Amino acid sequence: MAAVSSGDLDKVESLASSGASLNTLTEQGTPLAAAVKAGEDRIALFLLSEGAAPDRASADGVTPLMIAAEEGHRRLVRLLLSAGARVNAKDSEGTTPVIRAARNGHLSVVKVLLAAGANVNVSQGGRSLLMHIVEGGDLLTAEMLLAAGADVNYRGSNGTTALDLARASNNRDLEMLLIQAGAEI
Repeated sequence: MAAVSSGDLDKVESLASSGASLNTLTEQGTPLAAAVKAGEDRIALFLLSEGAAPDRASADGVTPLMIAAEEGHRRLVRLLLSAGARVNAKDSEGTTPVIRAARNGHLSVVKVLLAAGANVNVSQGGRSLLMHIVEGGDLLTAEMLLAAGADVNYRGSNGTTALDLARASNNRDLEMLLIQAGAEI
Protein backbone atom coordinates (compact mmCIF):
# COMPACT_ATOMS: atom_id res chain seq x y z
CA MET A 1 0.00 0.00 0.00
CA ALA A 2 2.83 2.41 0.82
CA ALA A 3 4.58 1.73 -2.49
CA VAL A 4 1.34 2.26 -4.41
CA SER A 5 0.41 5.45 -2.55
CA SER A 6 3.85 6.93 -3.11
CA GLY A 7 3.76 6.13 -6.83
CA ASP A 8 6.75 3.78 -6.73
CA LEU A 9 5.99 1.50 -9.70
CA ASP A 10 9.34 -0.30 -9.45
CA LYS A 11 8.67 -1.22 -5.82
CA VAL A 12 5.11 -2.32 -6.66
CA GLU A 13 6.43 -4.54 -9.47
CA SER A 14 9.09 -5.99 -7.16
CA LEU A 15 6.58 -6.73 -4.41
CA ALA A 16 4.16 -8.30 -6.88
CA SER A 17 6.87 -10.53 -8.36
CA SER A 18 7.82 -11.68 -4.86
CA GLY A 19 4.26 -12.82 -4.23
CA ALA A 20 2.62 -9.87 -2.44
CA SER A 21 -1.15 -10.09 -2.69
CA LEU A 22 -2.69 -7.66 -5.16
CA ASN A 23 -6.16 -7.99 -3.62
CA THR A 24 -5.33 -7.46 0.04
CA LEU A 25 -8.06 -5.50 1.78
CA THR A 26 -6.83 -3.11 4.47
CA GLU A 27 -8.54 -0.28 6.35
CA GLN A 28 -7.45 1.96 3.45
CA GLY A 29 -8.90 -0.42 0.85
CA THR A 30 -7.01 -2.41 -1.76
CA PRO A 31 -3.76 -1.57 -3.56
CA LEU A 32 -5.82 -0.85 -6.69
CA ALA A 33 -8.06 1.53 -4.75
CA ALA A 34 -4.96 3.27 -3.38
CA ALA A 35 -3.53 3.63 -6.90
CA VAL A 36 -6.81 5.09 -8.13
CA LYS A 37 -7.07 7.48 -5.17
CA ALA A 38 -3.52 8.68 -5.86
CA GLY A 39 -4.25 9.05 -9.59
CA GLU A 40 -1.50 6.55 -10.42
CA ASP A 41 -2.60 5.35 -13.88
CA ARG A 42 0.50 3.25 -14.57
CA ILE A 43 0.34 1.45 -11.24
CA ALA A 44 -3.38 0.80 -11.66
CA LEU A 45 -2.75 -0.62 -15.14
CA PHE A 46 0.04 -2.84 -13.80
CA LEU A 47 -2.11 -4.12 -10.91
CA LEU A 48 -5.01 -4.91 -13.23
CA SER A 49 -2.70 -6.65 -15.71
CA GLU A 50 -1.38 -8.79 -12.87
CA GLY A 51 -4.85 -9.84 -11.71
CA ALA A 52 -6.07 -7.20 -9.27
CA ALA A 53 -9.85 -7.44 -8.96
CA PRO A 54 -11.46 -4.29 -10.40
CA ASP A 55 -14.52 -4.59 -8.13
CA ARG A 56 -12.87 -5.51 -4.82
CA ALA A 57 -14.65 -3.15 -2.45
CA SER A 58 -13.84 -1.75 0.96
CA ALA A 59 -15.97 -2.64 3.99
CA ASP A 60 -18.47 0.09 3.09
CA GLY A 61 -18.79 -1.19 -0.48
CA VAL A 62 -16.71 1.50 -2.18
CA THR A 63 -15.05 0.17 -5.34
CA PRO A 64 -12.06 1.58 -7.23
CA LEU A 65 -14.46 2.75 -9.98
CA MET A 66 -16.42 4.78 -7.43
CA ILE A 67 -13.21 6.41 -6.24
CA ALA A 68 -12.10 7.21 -9.79
CA ALA A 69 -15.53 8.66 -10.61
CA GLU A 70 -15.61 10.80 -7.47
CA GLU A 71 -12.08 12.08 -8.06
CA GLY A 72 -12.79 12.83 -11.74
CA HIS A 73 -10.06 10.50 -13.08
CA ARG A 74 -11.54 9.87 -16.53
CA ARG A 75 -8.61 7.75 -17.77
CA LEU A 76 -8.82 5.54 -14.69
CA VAL A 77 -12.59 5.23 -15.09
CA ARG A 78 -12.07 4.01 -18.65
CA LEU A 79 -9.31 1.64 -17.56
CA LEU A 80 -11.44 0.12 -14.80
CA LEU A 81 -14.44 -0.25 -17.09
CA SER A 82 -12.28 -1.99 -19.69
CA ALA A 83 -11.10 -4.34 -16.94
CA GLY A 84 -14.70 -5.33 -16.19
CA ALA A 85 -15.60 -3.05 -13.28
CA ARG A 86 -19.36 -2.98 -12.65
CA VAL A 87 -20.67 0.41 -13.79
CA ASN A 88 -23.79 0.22 -11.61
CA ALA A 89 -22.21 -1.12 -8.40
CA LYS A 90 -23.64 0.41 -5.21
CA ASP A 91 -21.89 1.09 -1.93
CA SER A 92 -23.52 0.59 1.47
CA GLU A 93 -25.42 3.88 1.10
CA GLY A 94 -26.67 3.07 -2.41
CA THR A 95 -24.29 5.44 -4.15
CA THR A 96 -23.15 4.44 -7.64
CA PRO A 97 -20.16 5.69 -9.65
CA VAL A 98 -22.37 7.98 -11.78
CA ILE A 99 -23.88 9.56 -8.65
CA ARG A 100 -20.40 10.22 -7.28
CA ALA A 101 -19.19 11.76 -10.55
CA ALA A 102 -22.29 13.90 -11.03
CA ARG A 103 -22.32 15.21 -7.46
CA ASN A 104 -18.72 16.31 -7.84
CA GLY A 105 -19.28 18.04 -11.18
CA HIS A 106 -17.19 15.65 -13.27
CA LEU A 107 -19.26 15.95 -16.45
CA SER A 108 -16.76 14.13 -18.69
CA VAL A 109 -16.72 11.18 -16.28
CA VAL A 110 -20.53 11.13 -16.17
CA LYS A 111 -20.51 10.91 -19.99
CA VAL A 112 -18.09 7.98 -19.94
CA LEU A 113 -20.14 6.14 -17.31
CA LEU A 114 -23.43 6.70 -19.15
CA ALA A 115 -21.85 5.49 -22.39
CA ALA A 116 -20.75 2.36 -20.51
CA GLY A 117 -24.31 1.66 -19.37
CA ALA A 118 -24.66 3.53 -16.08
CA ASN A 119 -28.30 3.82 -15.02
CA VAL A 120 -29.35 7.43 -15.66
CA ASN A 121 -32.47 6.88 -13.55
CA VAL A 122 -30.68 5.61 -10.47
CA SER A 123 -32.09 6.88 -7.18
CA GLN A 124 -30.68 7.28 -3.71
CA GLY A 125 -32.34 8.45 -0.56
CA GLY A 126 -35.74 8.68 -2.23
CA ARG A 127 -34.50 11.03 -4.96
CA SER A 128 -33.39 10.42 -8.53
CA LEU A 129 -29.95 11.41 -9.76
CA LEU A 130 -31.60 14.21 -11.74
CA MET A 131 -33.25 15.51 -8.56
CA HIS A 132 -29.92 15.55 -6.71
CA ILE A 133 -28.31 17.46 -9.57
CA VAL A 134 -31.17 19.95 -9.86
CA GLU A 135 -31.03 20.53 -6.12
CA GLY A 136 -27.33 21.36 -6.50
CA GLY A 137 -28.10 23.78 -9.35
CA ASP A 138 -25.90 22.09 -11.97
CA LEU A 139 -27.52 23.07 -15.28
CA LEU A 140 -24.99 21.36 -17.57
CA THR A 141 -25.16 18.01 -15.83
CA ALA A 142 -28.96 18.20 -15.64
CA GLU A 143 -29.08 18.88 -19.39
CA MET A 144 -26.81 15.92 -20.10
CA LEU A 145 -28.85 13.59 -17.86
CA LEU A 146 -32.04 14.60 -19.64
CA ALA A 147 -30.41 14.03 -23.03
CA ALA A 148 -29.40 10.56 -21.80
CA GLY A 149 -33.01 9.72 -20.93
CA ALA A 150 -33.42 10.73 -17.28
CA ASP A 151 -37.05 10.56 -16.13
CA VAL A 152 -37.99 14.24 -15.81
CA ASN A 153 -41.19 13.37 -13.93
CA TYR A 154 -39.73 10.98 -11.34
CA ARG A 155 -41.43 11.53 -7.99
CA GLY A 156 -39.30 11.25 -4.89
CA SER A 157 -40.37 9.41 -1.77
CA ASN A 158 -42.08 12.59 -0.53
CA GLY A 159 -43.82 13.22 -3.88
CA THR A 160 -41.56 16.01 -5.12
CA THR A 161 -40.13 16.19 -8.65
CA ALA A 162 -37.02 17.81 -10.09
CA LEU A 163 -39.23 20.70 -11.23
CA ASP A 164 -40.44 21.22 -7.66
CA LEU A 165 -36.83 21.43 -6.52
CA ALA A 166 -35.88 23.90 -9.27
CA ARG A 167 -38.83 26.10 -8.33
CA ALA A 168 -38.05 25.87 -4.61
CA SER A 169 -34.55 27.19 -5.25
CA ASN A 170 -35.89 29.80 -7.71
CA ASN A 171 -33.60 28.47 -10.45
CA ARG A 172 -35.38 29.69 -13.58
CA ASP A 173 -32.83 28.18 -15.99
CA LEU A 174 -33.30 24.70 -14.56
CA GLU A 175 -37.05 25.22 -14.40
CA MET A 176 -37.19 26.08 -18.11
CA LEU A 177 -34.90 23.19 -19.01
CA LEU A 178 -37.13 20.72 -17.16
CA ILE A 179 -40.31 22.12 -18.70
CA GLN A 180 -38.78 21.91 -22.19
CA ALA A 181 -37.84 18.31 -21.41
CA GLY A 182 -41.49 17.50 -20.68
CA ALA A 183 -41.85 18.05 -16.94
CA GLU A 184 -45.45 17.97 -15.83
CA ILE A 185 -46.41 21.46 -14.71
